[in-house]
Amino acid sequence: MNQNFKIVFEVEEEQLVTVDKKINRNTMDMIAMILTNFMNSQKQVIIVTSGAIAAGVEKLGLLEYPQTLFEKQAVAAIGQVELIRRYQNIFDMYNQMIGQVLIDRSILKNTKRQTNAKNTFEKLLSLNVIPIINENDVTSTDDIVEEDNYPLTAIVANIAKAHILIQLNDDLSFNVIEQAKKQIKVIKDKNELFTFIDNYCFETYHQDTHPLFPMTMDEYQFV
Repeated sequence: MNQNFKIVFEVEEEQLVTVDKKINRNTMDMIAMILTNFMNSQKQVIIVTSGAIAAGVEKLGLLEYPQTLFEKQAVAAIGQVELIRRYQNIFDMYNQMIGQVLIDRSILKNTKRQTNAKNTFEKLLSLNVIPIINENDVTSTDDIVEEDNYPLTAIVANIAKAHILIQLNDDLSFNVIEQAKKQIKVIKDKNELFTFIDNYCFETYHQDTHPLFPMTMDEYQFV
């Protein structure tokens, strides 16, 4: 088994909250269980997550989402603390350590920052710690405005030299993005996901290729 096999796991806010816009503990528990399982099977995992605004809204007891960009940034600042606390509490149940890393898309323009991030990812993973990536909403508004975490996820995957990218869907199925094959495979449940990733990891055992993920998903085909 390839012990350096890297998975980047993307979670959008829509999948992380309930219909009444509260952080869904059951979903977080499922995420923690799956990713801890990957780590225990000698794979390396990085999470890119949204949800800071929703966590901030819940923490503040607000009745509705903030409307202006400045309000969203302020609520996100509160929510980032709450969101990582929720992740930590859930992962603690599985004896899996996590570490928070705040970055933004401007890292693409700075090779030194990319190197620093890559070194941080590698050190955390070598310590058996899962890095949890948030967009730094206080200084960057891209994720808030676009409501799309995929570009940041692709950046993280490319910096970390990930082999595969997994997205959680609204129905709790999974999109497995295979950049080498330019395709997205939809997987319905966690057991099927474990089998697929084990087989994929075995296939790449003798490979040290890390295909670059594009900034948009337009070139992929669903299979």
